[in-house]
Amino acid sequence: MTVIEIPTPDPRTFDETSRPFAEAVAAQYAVKKMIGRGGMGIVYLARDRRLDRLVAIKTLPPQLAADPAVRERFIRETRAAGGMSHPNIVPIHGADEIDGHVFFVMGYVDGESLATHVTARGRLDPKTVVELLRDVASALSHAHRRGIVHRDIKAENILIERATGRALVTDFGIARLAEAAPLTATGQLLGTVYYVSPEQVSGERVDQRSDLYSLGVVGYLALTGCFPFDAELASAVLVAHVTRPAPRVRDANPDVPEPLAAVIDRCLAKDPAARFANAGELITALENVTRGNAKDVAPPARKPKISDTEAQAVWQRAANLQALTGVIMRADLPPQARDAEQDRIRTSGFSITEIRSAASQAGIGESYVERALVEHGLGVTRQPVVSTLPRTALRGSLWAGAPLDIVVDAEVDANVESRRFERLINALREGTDTVGVTTTKSRELMWRGAWFGHRLEASVAPDGARTRIRLSQSIRRAALAAMSATIAVGGAVGAAVGVGLIELHLHAPPWGFRIHRVDGMVLTTVAGIGVGLLLGRALVRRLRNYNNARLHTLTELLALRAGEDGRDD
Repeated sequence: MTVIEIPTPDPRTFDETSRPFAEAVAAQYAVKKMIGRGGMGIVYLARDRRLDRLVAIKTLPPQLAADPAVRERFIRETRAAGGMSHPNIVPIHGADEIDGHVFFVMGYVDGESLATHVTARGRLDPKTVVELLRDVASALSHAHRRGIVHRDIKAENILIERATGRALVTDFGIARLAEAAPLTATGQLLGTVYYVSPEQVSGERVDQRSDLYSLGVVGYLALTGCFPFDAELASAVLVAHVTRPAPRVRDANPDVPEPLAAVIDRCLAKDPAARFANAGELITALENVTRGNAKDVAPPARKPKISDTEAQAVWQRAANLQALTGVIMRADLPPQARDAEQDRIRTSGFSITEIRSAASQAGIGESYVERALVEHGLGVTRQPVVSTLPRTALRGSLWAGAPLDIVVDAEVDANVESRRFERLINALREGTDTVGVTTTKSRELMWRGAWFGHRLEASVAPDGARTRIRLSQSIRRAALAAMSATIAVGGAVGAAVGVGLIELHLHAPPWGFRIHRVDGMVLTTVAGIGVGLLLGRALVRRLRNYNNARLHTLTELLALRAGEDGRDD
C-alpha cells in the first residue's frame, strides 16, 4: 500500500494577480483561498480577524477601480445595498478601499450557485423550483420596496445554502456600478446575455419588472435544463430577447405542471405591463400553484412563527452554550412543551430560518443554535448524524494520575467519498486555525497538526455505508510542564517553611521545644513537593477534561460536514 504525503498548501499563497490584495487586507482579513472569478471581479474566502467569522470578499476589477467616479459610486451603492436585512439576501458587511484595492465584504454562504446545481444535476423537480423562486422573489420584494433593482438576476447570483436548501441572492448594486462605468467601443451590456430583459437590451427605463423577467429565465433554466434563447453569437441572443416570443416551458418539458409553466411564461412576456406588477404578485402566484397542484407540487409544511421574546431566549441560550466549551447537541434532549394553539394563530415573529441566519451572522455556532431550538420544542428537522462510539480504554499515567492521550471515535451514517475530503480538511483548518499536513492512504484521510500546543491527529475512514472518524490528541508536554511547575513551587514553599523552622531552632520558644534544623528542612521540602504533586495531578485532570470537551466539539463539526457530504450524493 502506497502512502502519499500531501503537504497542505498555505491558504495565503496566491498568483500574481491575487497576492497583492491578500497582503493589502491582511491586517483585517486572513484570506484563505479564491472561490470565484468573473467579469465583475474575484471572490475570496477569508476570516474576519476582528469578529472571528468567515466572510466572502469581492474585489472590483482593475479597469473599474481605476476610475475615481466609479470607485465612489461602488462604495455608495454597496453600502446602500448593505442596509438590507433579509434571510434570502446575502448580507453585506461593508465596502472599503485599501491601497488601491476596492472591495466589499459579505456573508459567506456554504453551498453552491444554482447554475452549478443545474449543471451538475440537470433540470430540477417542480416542487424544488417553486421553493427557490419563492425565496428569490421574497428577496426581490424586500429590495424593490427600498427602491433597489438588482438588474443582474441570474443562476450564478443565486446561492443555495447547503444546510437548509434556501436560496440567497447576491451581488445587489453591482450591475448599477457597471452602468456607471465608461462604455467600450461596442457598448457595455448589464448582466449576462441569457438573462437580460428586452428593455435592458433596448436601453429603455428599467424597473422591478426587469428583475422578474430575469427570474423567469432562471425558472425556465431550472425546469428545462436549457435557456429560452440560445445561440453561438451573443448578439443573436440579445436580438431574440427583443424580437422573438419566449418558447413555452411545457414545449421544452411537458412534465412541468401547467399552472407553474403559466407563471414562468408570464414572467417572460416581452411587454413589462404583461408581467407580474411586482414580486409580491409573483409570490402569490407561486403559492396558488402549490395550493392548486398538491399532487405535482406539494405545498411546504407550515412552520410556526416564533415570538420576539422566544427568539431572544433561543439566541441567548445558544450563546451561553457556545460560551460553555464543548457542549454539543444531543438527539435525546427532552424538548420544552409548546402551546400549539398560540403557534397556529401567531401571524408575526421570526421563522426558524431567520433565527438560524441571525445567529450565524452573530458568530454563534450552528450546533449550539440547533440545541437551543430543540430545547424550545421547535420542529428542527436536521438531526445530528453522529453517533459517538464507546470510549477507547486508555492506560493512565502513574505520575500524572490520568491518561495523557485523548481519543474520540464517532460514526456517520454516510459514505464520504475521497473526492469530498477537501471539505473535511477545511473544517479541520477552521476548527484548529492551523494548516496541518494531510496524508492519504487508499480511501482513508489522515491529518496532523497542533492545537493549543498539543499534537492532534485526525482520521476519516469510509467503510461501506458508514464513515468512521477518530480524533486523538496527546497532552504529555502540557501535563509535564504543569507537574514540573507545581512540584517546583511546592518544593520552594516547603523550603521556605524549613527556613522558618530553622529560625525556631535558633530562637527556641519559652517552653524549650527545639527542632533539628536539617530534619526540618528535609521534611518541609518533601511535604511541599508532595503537595505540589497532588496539585499538579489535579491540574492535569482539569486540563484533560478541558481538551476532551474541545475534541468532542471538533468531532461533532467533522461529523456534520461528513453527513452533509453524504446527503449531497
